[in-house]
Parts: sequence; structure tokens; C-alpha cells
Amino acid sequence: MNSALADAAFAAFMIFCRIGSCLMLVPGYSSPRIPMQFRLLLAIAVSLSLTPLLFDMTATALAPVAPRLRPFLLVNEVVSGGSIGLMARVELLALQFAATFVANAIGLAGIPGQPIDDTEALPPLTSLLSMAAVMVLLASGLHVEILKALVQSYAAMPVRLGIDAGWLLDNLTRVVASSWMMALRLSGPFIVYSVIVNIAVGLASKFTPQVSLYFASLGLVTMGGLFILFLVTPEWLGVFLDSYESWLSGRMG
Repeated sequence: MNSALADAAFAAFMIFCRIGSCLMLVPGYSSPRIPMQFRLLLAIAVSLSLTPLLFDMTATALAPVAPRLRPFLLVNEVVSGGSIGLMARVELLALQFAATFVANAIGLAGIPGQPIDDTEALPPLTSLLSMAAVMVLLASGLHVEILKALVQSYAAMPVRLGIDAGWLLDNLTRVVASSWMMALRLSGPFIVYSVIVNIAVGLASKFTPQVSLYFASLGLVTMGGLFILFLVTPEWLGVFLDSYESWLSGRMG
């Protein structure tokens, strides 16, 4: 009886390892602004909620494994859950990269920022857009879809000794490629704007070398960039949401 209870507790802990490692990285749940104790309690609560659904397949995979090899199963579960969280985090990192480029293109990169949704300080414009993206994810309910992805991950990454590194790297590479293509789409209007503005200022400086037009035009460049950002921000968040949802819909492909 004690052995059966120990196996059941170990199976439940394996479920917690996969879910906890994912929630440690996924946008929304992993924000440092959420107290660590609350995040731990949330991971425990979600794990206990999903245990009745996942217990049978986990216990079945655990039974034939020798006790001395069972710690390696925990490593497999941490890597499996962490890979899902990492793929979700890459989507947000791509948006932050695009937002940082925008801040540089319109002359706002030099403004010091505060670490809000990350542990490192980012330009205020980047923090604003990344927080808006996370709020859109939460408002659209995609944070719940992550839990569905964790449940479905047991079919693609079953509980076993060893990790299918080829499958994992293939999916991670596909997510990185698609997310950075999204970042290029988001940055596109500002790439064009930056090129046009710099060429125009450079040509104007040739005609009036006695005036430092670059510094004189910074305010107009920033104002024009903010106006473009005002126009494209809804589409920005829509493109990010579509990319994130597209990854979730094909998450275990």
C-alpha cells in the first residue's frame, strides 16, 4: 500500500514538474510582478486540477521504470514543459525586439526604462507594447489554451526515459523562424519610415551645412513615428495575437 501511495505521489509530482516548468516561462503567468508564492500556488493548483485527467497515462508510463531511473523522468518532464513555455516566450521576445527597433527608429531608445514585465530594464515604449500584448493574450483567453497545450503535449512528448531532441529542436526552430518573421512584419512600416527620414535629413543637411538639421529634426521625427505607431498599434497587436494563436493551434505538429 505504501508503495502504491509513493508511486501515485511521484506521478502527481511529475505532472507538477511539466506544468510548473511551463508556467515558469510562458507570458502572463511568469511575470516577476506576480509574487513568487502566488505563482507557486498557481502551479500547484493547476497541477492538482489536471492530475485526474493525466494520472492514468503518467502512472502507466511510470510503472515499468526502475526506481533508480525515475529521477531521470523528472528531468524529461521539466524539459518537456519548459520547451512549451520557451516557445511561447519566443513569441513575446520577437514583439519586444520589434518594439525596441521602433524605439530606436523614432528616437526614444535613449529614455531610461524600468523593469516591468521582465527582470531587465527596457525602453518605455517596449515595455508599454509588451504589456499591451500580454493583456491582449489574457483578455482573449489564450492563457487557458496553454493549459490545453500542456494536456495535449502528453501525446507528442509522452512520459518516458530520454527526450526526442530532433523533434524538439525542429519545433523550436519553426517557432523561432515564424516569430521573427512576425517581428519583421511589425517593424516594416518603421524601417521604411526610418530610411526615408534619414535620407531626407541627409539631403537637407547638404544644402544647409551650417545648421545641424539632425538634432533640429529629432522632435519632428519622434512626432511622426508616434503618429504612425498610433495608426498601426491595433494591427500590431492583431498580428501578434494571430501569430501566437497560430502557434497554439499547431503546437504539437
